[in-house]
Amino acid sequence: MQIMSSFIRKIICLLFVLKVHLVNGKDKYEFLNLTDGSPCSWQGVDGVCTTTYKCLSAMEDIRKHDYPPICGFQGVKPIICCTDCELKDLTDESYRINPNVPTWFYKTGKPANDQCLDYLDALGTNCEPGSIYKYVKEKHETKNCFTVYPTEVAVAGGDDADRAQFRHMALLGYGPNVDSAQWICGGSLISEKFILTAGHCVSSPGLGPVRYVALGILKRSDPLELWQRYLVKRIVRHPQYKPPSKYHDIALLESEELITFNTYVFPACLQFQSYPDLDDLVTATGWGALGRNRGLADTLQAVEIHRYEPHECSRLYPRHRHLQYGVNDTTQTCYGDRKKISDTCQGDSGGPIQNIYYISECVYTILGVTSAGRSCGFSGSSGIYTRVLPALADRQTDMTNL
Repeated sequence: MQIMSSFIRKIICLLFVLKVHLVNGKDKYEFLNLTDGSPCSWQGVDGVCTTTYKCLSAMEDIRKHDYPPICGFQGVKPIICCTDCELKDLTDESYRINPNVPTWFYKTGKPANDQCLDYLDALGTNCEPGSIYKYVKEKHETKNCFTVYPTEVAVAGGDDADRAQFRHMALLGYGPNVDSAQWICGGSLISEKFILTAGHCVSSPGLGPVRYVALGILKRSDPLELWQRYLVKRIVRHPQYKPPSKYHDIALLESEELITFNTYVFPACLQFQSYPDLDDLVTATGWGALGRNRGLADTLQAVEIHRYEPHECSRLYPRHRHLQYGVNDTTQTCYGDRKKISDTCQGDSGGPIQNIYYISECVYTILGVTSAGRSCGFSGSSGIYTRVLPALADRQTDMTNL
């Protein structure tokens, strides 16, 4: 596994940049003459003197030629004024590096994060880099410091998806025989054993419980040799899901066999941090209906949809027998398009809303699961999505132990 080698190279490069700019551009730095651990201040924000190994924002600041003050030196290593609210020990071996991304990532103890890094570190992503990455710093007004997280600036879009673009996409099959199964709901591969879907997708009226998962396909009409079909061994609904209620509409399917990863099959990551909470623009994918009174899509569809504010969502979905308390802003959210016909439709249930973040431009992070909606195919239509982060918060254990 690639653990420390890439990290050390990046740190050496960072130190080199610091040294070069200190020698050749003395006016770029403010020298504070403070020791490691001393409180400091930069641009009116409180900080602490520490090494670059512990300051997540240092690389991004230097890349933007916004050089933090130097407190002093430990040998040849600069001690800088770091305004991050939380310092990280980037010399720990639990930190994993993706060489395609000009930053570093670390284990947090949360399986959704750690497992994703393990897969990427061990297996790679089999794609070429090409996106633009950056760190985002959000001011914590109370603490007067910065919360720092890496993100990616691009999102996917379009109508027909490209082959291998959404390698985590799963199609769920129902019926007694795999060769005659009806493929209805969608899902997301999140590990070598588990698929994330909607709670109401674990069974179908007249067909019984979901029995099969198909991976590796772009089209329903793809030749059989492209289909990776697996038998569902176990269904794990959210413990608070009570159909036909729309609350906590999320579930996990466990495969009978370990799933084989390849160019066309690779797990997505789950949202594991509360910032950013929800993106204003996400991508929804599925093989659902192409519009009102239209048939199911043959080719996987991808559509960009916009987030509705909670008050808009509540207006669109007032209380009724399936939403007894109205939309729950903590566990649910609404996405759609206020002007165009951009929405999920019948048959998209269980599929993800997602974005590309910071680990790889080829691996998506799942933010929510398609749950319910009004009639699709109209301008201004929208859907309700179960939010992943709060839904799985009580399941922060290794997915293989569920």
